[in-house]
Amino acid sequence: MAGYLFTNSMLMLERAMNYQWTKFGAISDNIVNGDTPGYKAKYVTFEEALDSSIRSALRDTDRKAGSVRSAIANSRPVVHVADQESMRMDDNGVNVADQEVEAARTALQMQYTIDSINSNLSLMRTLIRGQ
Repeated sequence: MAGYLFTNSMLMLERAMNYQWTKFGAISDNIVNGDTPGYKAKYVTFEEALDSSIRSALRDTDRKAGSVRSAIANSRPVVHVADQESMRMDDNGVNVADQEVEAARTALQMQYTIDSINSNLSLMRTLIRGQ
């Protein structure tokens, strides 16, 4: 039963939350520096690194289950800087309106992830109580 907490599903939810938190931090930095001359917007990617890690693990036919789990556990979001983008004459690369929309979207994604985690934990609590 305790292993339920550490299923690939819960591990994916944890990684998703980590990605969303990192993304929200980058968006916050972008909004705060919206008037800073020469500042370049940051953006965060995660899906590509996770996909690559899992595909690589699946090619390892000897230890697929452990390799996939390890690939999920070791996947980390990557913060990039948009060096080529400029929104204004002072070479600032932040579109504050776009960043605010992305912040709202990320907050909703975080809430959905939290709801999914709570749902899984509620199911486990029900199983433990036997109700």
